[in-house]
Formats: sequence, C-alpha cells, structure tokens
Amino acid sequence: MKPIQFIQKSLLLVAALLTLSIACTAQSKEQQETAKTEILHINANYMREHIYDFEAHPDTFVYKGDKPAIIDFYADWCRPCRQLAPKLQKVADQYADQLVVYKVNVDENPQLAALFGVQSIPMVLFVPLDDLPYQSLGDLPMDHIEGLLGKIGVKTDNQ
Repeated sequence: MKPIQFIQKSLLLVAALLTLSIACTAQSKEQQETAKTEILHINANYMREHIYDFEAHPDTFVYKGDKPAIIDFYADWCRPCRQLAPKLQKVADQYADQLVVYKVNVDENPQLAALFGVQSIPMVLFVPLDDLPYQSLGDLPMDHIEGLLGKIGVKTDNQ
C-alpha cells in the first residue's frame, strides 16, 4: 500500500469514528432530555411506612411526605386509567422537583382500595403537605389536573 493510500484510508477511518462519536453524543443528550421520572408503584406496606400510616391514624389522613403527592388508583385492564397514565407521567416529569406521583394497582392491593373507598377507577388523590387530599375520578383533562396541582401547592406553568 502506498503512503498516500494509507493516509487517505486513515483519514476516512478517523472521519467515520468522529461521525459515530458525534451521533452517539447527540443520541445520549436526546435520551437524557426524554428521560422519564419514575412513578412509584406502591403497596400497603409502602403506603404505611412512607405516605400514610393508616393503622396509627385510622380516622385522619396524616401525610408523611415532604412534597405534595398524587396517588393514582388504577387497574391494568381499565381504559380510562390507561388514558390518564401519560398525563400523570407528563406531570411527574414536568414537576419532579415539586411533587411525587404514586400508583396503586387496585387488583393487587384491594386493602388500599377499600381503605380509600375506591369504587370507580381511575381514582386520583391529590395530596397537599398539610391538609386532606382532594379526590378526583375518571380520565382527567390536563387543565383540571393542573388546577388540582395548584390546590396542593405545586407551582404550575399556568400560575
């Protein structure tokens, strides 16, 4: 191989590696920007330990959290629940520094569903730090969700 051919092939290889490196960096930044905030799927033990100790305070909701919260009571088979889920994910992503979003599968946690009087799903509790939760039923429109976020102390883009 002539020296000039070697240099040309080396330059092509360097250019290809540089292009690949730039593409991987761009993809990594895009993945970071679209990263989803984890919504915690909880059970009765988690509820009792971290959110509301229903055994110690059976008659009064005493919230243990340090941020307002949303608790979504849902089932996998429920169409309105599946329609609400992306909205709650958007809220979790957008306001991750101001609130926590939890999900309770009523089929897997009938004790919690009974405790909170869930008779229709989706049933969503909007939990402020120092007050009783606000309850809402059904697939909520985004403006209704944002209105309830304001009531529990979350500063939304509309405020």
